[in-house]
Amino acid sequence: MFTVEQTYDIHTMTALNRAARKVVRRWYNILRAVVWLLLILSAGTMLFSICFGIFDLPDDWIFPTSCVLMLLFLVFEDKLNGRISLRSLLPGTAHSTTVFTDEAYTVTTDTTVTEYRYENVTALCEAGEYYIFFLGKKHGQCFDKRGFIQGDPEAFRVWLEQKTGQTFQKIK
Repeated sequence: MFTVEQTYDIHTMTALNRAARKVVRRWYNILRAVVWLLLILSAGTMLFSICFGIFDLPDDWIFPTSCVLMLLFLVFEDKLNGRISLRSLLPGTAHSTTVFTDEAYTVTTDTTVTEYRYENVTALCEAGEYYIFFLGKKHGQCFDKRGFIQGDPEAFRVWLEQKTGQTFQKIK
């Protein structure tokens, strides 16, 4: 049996959103690559125009501003989505205690007690100090490796891979 205490904060939600983007919503990475390509092409076009005097920076400020905003969004996307997700948490659900047994695992918050079956876990991820479970494309759960009250994180990893029949994907 394993027991984990978890508090959802900005770091946890950022890791959860990064894992979701890389594992569950893979089609999104194609769209993201296209946006990066457009950003690079736009910046190249802008530099070319400045070098040949076609681009007048004081008058044409919208183009470079949109490039900078796109760059900021791409770089800080996971953190921004994490902040939005954190604000969307229901009151009383930011802190949880999860007990893993042979049949299922039970998540207890200040407001609810929910039991999940291992068959419902669609993907397992390991992102830094977190183990992340996905129960479909829109629902994920994060478990901090430092939050283990009962059991060892490495033993938990091996045990859970056997329980679910899946392997953990490493996320950077």
